[in-house]
Amino acid sequence: MLPYSNPLIARHRLAEGGFTLVEVLVATVLLGLLAGSSIWALSQANNYASIARLYTGAQTAAQNQVDYLMADSPFNPQNGELGTTSEWTVGTSSIQTVSIYAEPAGVNGNTHSVTAQMVTTIAKVPDPAITNAPGAELNLYTATVVVTYSYRSKNYRVQLNAMRASDV
Repeated sequence: MLPYSNPLIARHRLAEGGFTLVEVLVATVLLGLLAGSSIWALSQANNYASIARLYTGAQTAAQNQVDYLMADSPFNPQNGELGTTSEWTVGTSSIQTVSIYAEPAGVNGNTHSVTAQMVTTIAKVPDPAITNAPGAELNLYTATVVVTYSYRSKNYRVQLNAMRASDV
């Protein structure tokens, strides 16, 4: 016997005790859509993070080259001193391959690295405003460092410019 005194009320209460198949299917579809969109959003965030990481690595490589050029001393072009190396010689350097990212050892010790090509161009800045004063030169040089790399079939480019005057 049911705990209720009226049998109609007892049957009605027992019928409302669970979810229907349609309600369960709708809930499952909604959870599936939520999970799918969450996975897609996390995948996109991971993709953007990897692109930003590589761009930062390329910027760091270019900045290291600029710092190297700016620290090369003595730099007195009026005396023929263009640093201790030939880095400040006017022209374009040969292509250097630099590593911008190397991941730590992954599954089975496999690693993945991304390399880039770096080119440095040095130019002497002409100063037409002082051409009437013989021997008066500003001795300004510019350095343009370009780092290019490919990631997921897309090309990226980072360019940094620097200008340097004589140390004296």
